[in-house]
Amino acid sequence: MITIKSPKKYWNEPGVLSKSGPLIAEIGRRALIIAGNKALEAVKPSFLISLEEAGLSYSIAPYGGKVTTEDIEQFAETATEYQADVIIGVGGGKVLDLSKAVGGRRSLPVVAVPTIAATCASWAAVTVVYDQQGRSSRYLLNDRSPELLFADTGVLASAPKRFLASGIGDTIVKWYEIGVNNNDAPDGLDVRLGTQIGKLALDRLRVHALDAYQAAGTGEVTPALQETVDAIIVLAGLAGTVQGTTARAGIAHSIHNSLTHIPETGTTLHGEKVAYGLLTQVILEGRPVEEIDELALWLHKLGLPITLKELGIEQDPAAVAADIARRVKLPEGSSQGLSFEVHEGAIALAIQKADEWGTRIIHEAYSKS
Repeated sequence: MITIKSPKKYWNEPGVLSKSGPLIAEIGRRALIIAGNKALEAVKPSFLISLEEAGLSYSIAPYGGKVTTEDIEQFAETATEYQADVIIGVGGGKVLDLSKAVGGRRSLPVVAVPTIAATCASWAAVTVVYDQQGRSSRYLLNDRSPELLFADTGVLASAPKRFLASGIGDTIVKWYEIGVNNNDAPDGLDVRLGTQIGKLALDRLRVHALDAYQAAGTGEVTPALQETVDAIIVLAGLAGTVQGTTARAGIAHSIHNSLTHIPETGTTLHGEKVAYGLLTQVILEGRPVEEIDELALWLHKLGLPITLKELGIEQDPAAVAADIARRVKLPEGSSQGLSFEVHEGAIALAIQKADEWGTRIIHEAYSKS
């Protein structure tokens, strides 16, 4: 069995929020808007005016938390009290993840309005749930993706470039992370599909990512930025949403999850931690030195962390690596299909080597500049 979850409609153009009201009115007339404060400012007044002109009523529920089980229950209750018939999430990954969970909890359609392209959260039918300390706790698999997705590229192009870099990092990971699980068995079709979609995303980013990164934050919607946004939202979202029966070893994301348990990484973004996890993974795989060098330099040029220090970790790398590796949990049975060893000791050594590798790449880059 294979499931493929996606929004029914996706819009990706500048100013699309100013005409989104009638489109949303087709699925709901009473909206609970879950939004970050900065995010809401980024889409006002055109988005709210469009809702009002289409005859929608709405209530705004500000949010700036970590997406805990308690948050989901609290906002689901708010949706019930308001008698909402549609949930609109406006903001980054955590706001969108919360909105999807609330919609699922109340069996309501969800509209995703990303204001940063830092993850594929606006597409993916999954919510990352954290504990009260902001540590990754579990994945909540939602029954469906958001019903409608409005990627206003004018808004996304105005967001700080660090967020776009995070999305690029999270997207680069997809091909590497899914591909190591690849197999030719009949029940492995989901992995092969995800790998091919991930490869398309990687190919587009190799062409456009650096140019898009340079344009990010200016408000200018360049062709490179448009391509990059589509890779982050659509291709990465789709690659991760094609699911079957194959157990997948999501190594880079598992390292990300462990990193969330280290308080010093609290200010880093999802894609930043995943990027370091990717560098660790390719070392763990034993890929050629030239290939790892090229990848590490690319991540560095995108402002993504390739050392533990860049993640905010100042402690002894060997001790920290062992601590991170201890908490890396892969799905049961997923490591059996891998062509390389994945155990606590190997992961710890790869994390430490990644730090050393990144330090060398940064030193060489500065020496040449």
